[in-house]
Amino acid sequence: MPYSTLKIFKELNLEAQHAKDVGLEKASDKEIIDYTITHKYVLITKDLEFGNTSIFPTKHQQGLIIVRLPFYFKSAKIAELLKEFLRSIVIKDLEKKLVILELGKYRIRSFK
Repeated sequence: MPYSTLKIFKELNLEAQHAKDVGLEKASDKEIIDYTITHKYVLITKDLEFGNTSIFPTKHQQGLIIVRLPFYFKSAKIAELLKEFLRSIVIKDLEKKLVILELGKYRIRSFK
């Protein structure tokens, strides 16, 4: 996710960390998912592979938000849509959920 999206979490009084700030900028997907599990973070990503449960079982994950927006969206537009989404939900409802966030809609599914 764009680094600039961090300010949205601050505006909404939500704790957030960017992979860049915790030394995971060049980490493998496994290292990233392990970090989120260890720290009990919901992962927000544009990488569809994290939604593949045969590669990344959801058993220990806190939650996952996959952002599916057009490739040409600039960071400001991504931030705007993410902020709109986060304001529209109860944050606690993201625990143990998979969210697919798309332009104008989102789907939430419980982890199996």
